[in-house]
Amino acid sequence: MRCRELEEWRGPGCAGPFELTVPAEFRNLATLRALARHLAAHEGFGPDEAADVTIAVDEACTCLIRRSTPGAMLNCRYSVTFGTLRVAISTTTTHGGLPQNDTFGWRVLGVVTDSLSAWRCETGLHQPTRQLVHIDFTKQFAPHRRG
Repeated sequence: MRCRELEEWRGPGCAGPFELTVPAEFRNLATLRALARHLAAHEGFGPDEAADVTIAVDEACTCLIRRSTPGAMLNCRYSVTFGTLRVAISTTTTHGGLPQNDTFGWRVLGVVTDSLSAWRCETGLHQPTRQLVHIDFTKQFAPHRRG
C-alpha cells in the first residue's frame, strides 16, 4: 500500500485534506500560519501543540519561499488522520536545493514536529534546472476537552 493511500482514506478520526495554493511570497505567511493555527485548534490540539504547528508551517514555508523561482506557487496541504496532523508543503525551485539539516531553522522544525522530511523531483524535461521541492512533517496530538 502506498503511504499516501492511508492518508487519503476517509473515515472516523480523519479530516481533510485542506489545501491552499498561494504565490510563493513572504506576504502570504500570515494567511498560512492562521490556517494552520485554526485547523490545529479545530482538531483539538492544545495551545502548545497548536503553537508548534504554527511555528513549523511558518519555518517550512519560509524555507521554501527563499528557494522558490520568481512567480512560483506555494502549495500547502493539511490532513488529519487518527490523531496525527500531516502537512505537506511544496514549491518550484531553481536547482532543487533542499534545506540543509544543520541550519537553525531545520533544527527548529525537528524539535516542534514528530517527523520531518524534505525531498525533490524533476518538474519537466524542458527545464531540467527547475525542481519541485517538498517539506513534509507530522505532529501527533492527544485530544483536549473543549469547554
